[in-house]
Order: sequence, then structure tokens, then C-alpha cells
Amino acid sequence: MPELRHMKFLPVISLLLSILAAWFFLFGSHVDGESASDPTLKASDVWCVWEMWDASRVPVEGATWWRPGADEKLYKFSNDSLVVFHTSLAIDTDLLDATVLSMPYKAGYLVGTQAALDGWSENPGEMASKWKRSNESYTKLSRKDCTDGFFELQSGDDRIVVWGKADDIDGFTSHVYSNRTVFIREQTGFDSDLIERENSSRLDDYENHALLGVTRDHKEGIDMDIVWNPENSSVDAVSADGEVVWSKTTKGPPIGNSFEVDLYANNKYQTAFATPYALYVVDRLGHDVKGFPYDAEVSGFAVFDYDKNKKFRILLATTDGDIINLRAEGRLTSGWNFKRLTEDKHVVHLSHIRVGSKDYIYGGCYDGSVILLKRSGQVRGSTPVVVNPRSEPAFRLSNTIGKSTVIFIDSEGWLQELTLSEAEPVGISGRTRADKVTIQDIDADGKKEVVTYLNGVRSVWNSRNELAP
Repeated sequence: MPELRHMKFLPVISLLLSILAAWFFLFGSHVDGESASDPTLKASDVWCVWEMWDASRVPVEGATWWRPGADEKLYKFSNDSLVVFHTSLAIDTDLLDATVLSMPYKAGYLVGTQAALDGWSENPGEMASKWKRSNESYTKLSRKDCTDGFFELQSGDDRIVVWGKADDIDGFTSHVYSNRTVFIREQTGFDSDLIERENSSRLDDYENHALLGVTRDHKEGIDMDIVWNPENSSVDAVSADGEVVWSKTTKGPPIGNSFEVDLYANNKYQTAFATPYALYVVDRLGHDVKGFPYDAEVSGFAVFDYDKNKKFRILLATTDGDIINLRAEGRLTSGWNFKRLTEDKHVVHLSHIRVGSKDYIYGGCYDGSVILLKRSGQVRGSTPVVVNPRSEPAFRLSNTIGKSTVIFIDSEGWLQELTLSEAEPVGISGRTRADKVTIQDIDADGKKEVVTYLNGVRSVWNSRNELAP
């Protein structure tokens, strides 16, 4: 009768296997090197406040045990009584309080008290639908009182989205959409008169200087506005309270924007910018990084991080028709094979476009023609579009490069939009004048809007090319 005895155990074994399978489905097992599952795809509305930090925001209150890698993110889910964290790497238990536990969860770990861990469930609801993943260093979504319809999403330091009754926020401009209000930090730095310095180390107000970009000061935990100061012929880094952190005197004004880079992939940030005579990369104190400045007759400049893995490539277009590809410490990038253009066709604008699985380096030339290159510098495709070389272009991407469009300002100040395949005018062509155009997801709906500026006044156009209120 041994067979019958074995059969009696089958239901028990089946039950145990079912429990084990469910456990692995919910919590899984962590494998070193496996990318962490985003917990915001699964978290429930039990948690009224969701927060995310990247590695630049150390230390995080309540999580002093967090020792992040370069690309690691820390998530926090909380309500009035419970808090649970999610991290992709195992935590040294010696750093945790006695009441705090760490539990494997998919390709990562949940950290919290037993009560908090017991409160975790995979039941996404309204919070999950409002949450937006982004590349910002800090994101926060909160729900007032955990019950009513008021939600607030803070994305970085410059955008807040509110669902529900929204009051004005100092320093922000509001835009009302169908079911939400989007607040954008007021941007300054367009054409105007020069301002006065209070002294050599402080600016009371730099709003009339040209804003080039923003770079993080990893040591002080602040953002620095990078501005062109024509009064002193210098590029300055200015903190939020108006303090000039560093100032770099240059020969000639900057070309295009500045870029935040992390050339050594160690979460210590530098600022890259170019003038007609040199490329500069400076550290948080304004000191030249090894290998820079790089002297060249510069006509165009951009920094690309193709795969968001901090393998930065600095591209310099020169007035003799060349494009130079540099990496850390001013070294030439191996494998770059660009065929020099003629001087009268040198590149003045550089952009990185990704359509599907293919990369395109867009080169807008001095004569208005456009070249499309591979990462290697070789030609990837051609286009008949002619783009005003004085205009920094923007792009609306489609499922093919041919259907994608380039948006620019023509010689008479009108906005134009042309398909890359046939140079056919479409979309927003001829609908408005502008002196600057960008593409941004202003209303946090996953669709990018066309944002135009004219004499410092901003306008937002939706995907139907309608002017937003």
C-alpha cells in the first residue's frame, strides 16, 4: 500500500508548491546584476506619499543606511503610520535599527518594519496612474488625507502638477489643462538690459543674463544656474540664493547651451560649455578638468549620453568643416570616422535623435542643409530639408525618421515644421512667430508639447497644434 500512502501526501505537496510559487511571484529572488523592478508599477493606494531619489541626493532622511551605486534609485512609500523603502541592492543589516527588516522583492529589496512590510501589496490604483517616471533626481507624488481627489506631483525642482483645487505657487507660472494644473518654474534669461553687480562675488538678480543650463553641486546638494554674463565676459555658476559659486572669463560668448556631465561616472558633476575658440569642462569650483580647455575654432557643440550610461561624448563642429568627437579628459573617441565637409558647409547645430532602435546625429549646416550621421560619424541618411542656420531646431519624432519632423524659426521669425523625408510643411508651420522653440512634456500626460518664446513670453502648443490656455 505504499502507493496509497504517497497519494495521501500529494495534496499537501501540491499546497506547499503553490505557496512557494506564490511567494516567488510576489517577492522573487534577487540576482546580482539584474536590473531592479520599478516598484511604482505595483504599489497600492495604501501609500499616500511616493518619493524617489537618485544617487545624487544622499543622504535621505530615514534611510541613512542607503549606500547607492551610480545609477541606483531609492523609493519611499508612506502614509500616516507606516513607511517602506525599496532599493535595488542588499542592505547591510548592521546599519538597520532593530525593528527594521529587509525583504527580497523581485529584483530588489523592501525595507521597513514588519507592519510596513505586511502592508505592501501589488494592487496599483490612482497613485500608480498619476506617478510619472522621469530622469529627475527627486520626484514626489502625494495625496491629501489619503482619501480625497487632491494629488500633487513634484517632478524635480521646476515642475509641479496638481489634480484638484490649486492655489498659486510663488515663482511658478500655472497652466490649466482638462483635469490638472501644471506649475512651471518661471524661466528667465532672455534679451534685456544688463544688471548691476552688488560686488564681485554676489548677484542680487541675474534674471537678465542668458541662462545656459543647470548643473548640480554634488557636495553642497544644490543646483547651480549656468549663465552668460556679458558685462564681465564670463560664464558664471549661480546658486539659488544668488551667490556666484564660480566664474570663468572667456574669449567670446558661449555657443548654445551648457551641459551637466559626470565624466568619471562617480556622481561628481562637471559643466561643459563652448565658445568660438575653445571647449571648457570645469568642476564644481570652476577649476578646469584635466584635458580642458580644448582649443578649436568651434561652430557647433553638444554633449550626448546615447544610452544614459554616463559614457558621455562631446562633439565639436569646427569652422573648417570637421566634427571632433571627444571623451573624458579631452581624448579623441576611437572609431569616429567623419568625412570633413567644406568650410562653407560646416555644421552649426548638433542633436541626437533616436527613432526606434536607430540613433541619428543631426547636423544642421551653415548653408541650411542637414546631414544625418551614425554614432561612428558615417552618413546614416539624407534629407532635403533646408533649415535656417540661425535657429536652434527641435524635433517631433514618429515611428520612422522620414515621418519625424524638424521645427525651426525661419529668417522672417515664423515657426516652420518640415518632415525629414520630403521637407513637407506640416503641423505648426506658419502658425506663430518665435525667437526660441523647444519640445517638452509640459502637462505630464506623456505627450510632448511645442513650447515657443517670443520676447520672453512663453506659449505652449499641444499635439494638435492648438494654443494652450
